[in-house]
Amino acid sequence: MQSTPLDAILQIFLCVWFALWSYILNRPIHGHRLRIKRLLLFGVHGVRYQGALHNRSYAFSFTASSITWRPRLPQSENPCWLTVTAQDVLYTSSTGDISTQMVHSDLWFFPVLFRFTAGPWANVTVDRLRIRVHKSTATPYYVQRMRENLVSTFLTGEFLRADVFRTGLQFAGLSEHQEDKPTAYTDPRTTLAPDEPDSDEEPCGCCSLPQSRGSNGFATYAHQEEADAFARADEYKTGPLRVGDDEELRFSVVARGVHINNKEGRIYTFGRADSQMRRNWAADRGSFAMVAEECRWVRVHYPFERVASNRWFTQLISSLLQFPFDLLQALSSPVDSVNLYVTRVDVTFDSFRLRDAELVRQGISLVREKAIKSRIDWSDVFFDALVDAFAVREHAGAE
Repeated sequence: MQSTPLDAILQIFLCVWFALWSYILNRPIHGHRLRIKRLLLFGVHGVRYQGALHNRSYAFSFTASSITWRPRLPQSENPCWLTVTAQDVLYTSSTGDISTQMVHSDLWFFPVLFRFTAGPWANVTVDRLRIRVHKSTATPYYVQRMRENLVSTFLTGEFLRADVFRTGLQFAGLSEHQEDKPTAYTDPRTTLAPDEPDSDEEPCGCCSLPQSRGSNGFATYAHQEEADAFARADEYKTGPLRVGDDEELRFSVVARGVHINNKEGRIYTFGRADSQMRRNWAADRGSFAMVAEECRWVRVHYPFERVASNRWFTQLISSLLQFPFDLLQALSSPVDSVNLYVTRVDVTFDSFRLRDAELVRQGISLVREKAIKSRIDWSDVFFDALVDAFAVREHAGAE
């Protein structure tokens, strides 16, 4: 049974209520226990919270070295009324783990009224976010929502900018064989030192020797990032299939400078994103990893909001009437009420199945929807076979 926003609000209220009483009584209350080493007026240190939900079938723990808050006087040019900072945050559960070095939040006072944001009541900055999921068959709710939003945006959103976007697919030669291992030590300087250009040929602009050398004693070139990308191009090419090769697959995506409009009032920005999915049928295992840097998720005005701007008094009444609905939305889905900035995020799935890939599931649904709208009389056998092949089965065996 899928949970509703009211169920999520009730769960949050019960967790806060039980945690508060467990701290006051210094004992566990219905599986919830809160410990604080030092409590100050504007912060707490040594926070540790343990809880259980769904009849204690889902256990989790939360730790933070410190959580501080600082009230501010909101002003028209900076309507911030509170800043909250958490250091060394770690969340562990039976399905996955999440950690970050720092989370900083700026809470705004009627941001739309002062034209500071397009609706979110807070700006959240996350430094070095790490997410680890044990199995794709039991993905945490917040990770699943993130996957659905990202994949839906890539498939149906509007690409405003993409400096680099490359995909690679390799079917064999991924696992290392015994004969592939080096038999003797090789001096890395012999492979790192650049070859001197032939004196009879005129070197190109990006490969010409510079006037200075790097700290390692070797020459550095202009456009080094592009040169490295071309040097690694062979990594994504499938080599000839050998007798000892396993039946395996690797799908990679590399993106640089990507801006996407999801057409729902949000702009996704990725300075750098690398993801890779691997599957080995012989060993019956799979994995997924993604690394992204300079990630932003910003709320923007809809086109009609940019044209028809309200007067100050009208906007004040609208903000007051909208506040209860925004509060319910913040409790049911906190990430929808903020502008998010993540310096770096690392996502890892220890065990990953192709049928759980959100790109495959949403891609099949999108193709079938387009076929129906275009009145293409394609046999449903093809689509039903794909859906059945990649559908999530409740009684599927563990990998």
